[in-house]
Amino acid sequence: MRLFKIIFLAAAGACPVYGVAVDVPVDDLTVNLGLLLQAGHHYKYRNVGRYHLDESEFGIPEAELRVNGRVFDKVEYDVRATFHTTRYIREAFIGTALPGNFSAKVGRFFVPFGVEATTYEGYLTCSSRTVTSGQIAPGRNYGVRFDYLLERDVWPYKIGAAAGVFNGADPLVEGAGRIYGTPLPAVKNLVIGYSYYYAKITRTKYFAPYREERHFVEEPRAAADLTFKTWRLELSAEYMQRFYNDYPMEGYPYREPYFFYKDTYERGYFGTLTYTQPLPWRYFQDLAPYARYERWDPAVLERGDIAEKRFTGGLALHFLGRNLMFRADYTRILEDECPTTNDEIASQFQVMF
Repeated sequence: MRLFKIIFLAAAGACPVYGVAVDVPVDDLTVNLGLLLQAGHHYKYRNVGRYHLDESEFGIPEAELRVNGRVFDKVEYDVRATFHTTRYIREAFIGTALPGNFSAKVGRFFVPFGVEATTYEGYLTCSSRTVTSGQIAPGRNYGVRFDYLLERDVWPYKIGAAAGVFNGADPLVEGAGRIYGTPLPAVKNLVIGYSYYYAKITRTKYFAPYREERHFVEEPRAAADLTFKTWRLELSAEYMQRFYNDYPMEGYPYREPYFFYKDTYERGYFGTLTYTQPLPWRYFQDLAPYARYERWDPAVLERGDIAEKRFTGGLALHFLGRNLMFRADYTRILEDECPTTNDEIASQFQVMF
């Protein structure tokens, strides 16, 4: 019988590395290779009174290799390496199924918060994520996560939940969770969900040499999402909000004029509608026009962000079994407090398998 050798390594501090080798039959090991590559052009136009600013560039938004599979049909592994950012290991985890419809995994992966923010880059509808999910959702992080899914033919509802703890700022642990399900038995394609994320960080502000004030800032975040599919239409909508609760650390008095964040929040919501038209040609899969609306209200903190509305419309063409895609979309950005006109045009080719 052919064997595949898996070596587990462990190290602690300055101690030498210890390894344990396990021989696994080839029949009990599966290895899958994947690729995600996006290449295209991005154009930005900004009109500020008499001034016009243009940015036009070609680039590679995504370049990723993936290796995943299972060992003994009970343990799954997944490693994603990206080459267009300084963080080469984008995602890597080991997971296993647990009794009673539970599963667990440990490593680096998506924090369970929202839908778009936890969608793999190759399956996004538009050429980029929304500003709301980029600012509020935590994205990927290191931690441990537990999932639960109940989906049976005799049970009219679909119920799922995910919760975990992750690395936080300062050596604090952050927690997140999401629950979702089908509330109407007659409408199985309607899924609603609610997510919650809690984080606490330390802020330090200096007023003069050798004078400082340190504060704890709590950042609880919440999100509600809805997804509905019928015929060839798909509708998705999300609302996200982050609070800032500031209170002083022991020994540092709280002074009103110098608060960092005090009982404020930022929020955003967006909705996307997609229509998929199958194509009769041999190598072409489908044509999918889409539209998205987003409203972003940032907290007036130290960044000087401006509230804005974004209107996006685009078209995606899938062919060769959806392994190849061409996508182009146009975004109009309207800022609330600044009389500017911002336009963005993106076009991309994508290869994914």
